[in-house]
Amino acid sequence: MTGIRLIATFLVLLAAGCTSAPPKPAMAPLGSNGPFGYSEQPIVENRTTITYTGPFRYVSANNPRDDSRLKGELDKTYDLALWRAAQIGQQQGFAAFKVEKEQRDSDVQVSTRPVYYPAPMYAYRPYGYRGFGPHGPWGFYGDYYGTSRSAQARAVVRLYILYSRTFDADTEGLISIPDTLSRMQAKWGSATY
Repeated sequence: MTGIRLIATFLVLLAAGCTSAPPKPAMAPLGSNGPFGYSEQPIVENRTTITYTGPFRYVSANNPRDDSRLKGELDKTYDLALWRAAQIGQQQGFAAFKVEKEQRDSDVQVSTRPVYYPAPMYAYRPYGYRGFGPHGPWGFYGDYYGTSRSAQARAVVRLYILYSRTFDADTEGLISIPDTLSRMQAKWGSATY
């Protein structure tokens, strides 16, 4: 009976160690919940700059900039920056704003690490090269040495905003602040990282 308790205790501790930190709200100042969030410049003569930096996400190492996950993150960070622009505009009493200029960037980090596959394991990793000599430099003849690549990317969006005290639907590019707030709240209100 003691062995069963020991195994049960081990499994409980193992499960407790596997839990990750709870997700944190995405709409937060940069650095307050992690390495993601918004930052802004003070409004000067009804203009400001909003930047939203997303967290690093794993993407394809073969073509990281064309990965659909990165493209989705760029769209999400754009919306979160737009939402922050609407929040600031509402706090300052503006009715509308216009995105004068935007920059959508991605920060990609590709890493390569050496991998050693002992002789029984090389069948699972057919790439790489065979060890040198009858025993190879670190193992037996037939061992494989290769590389493993991985990539991470994060989206960074910067919006240059021009605010307006009034909203005119006929003005090209002018966005209503109340409409933007309600639309972004419905779309991203529960977004977490």
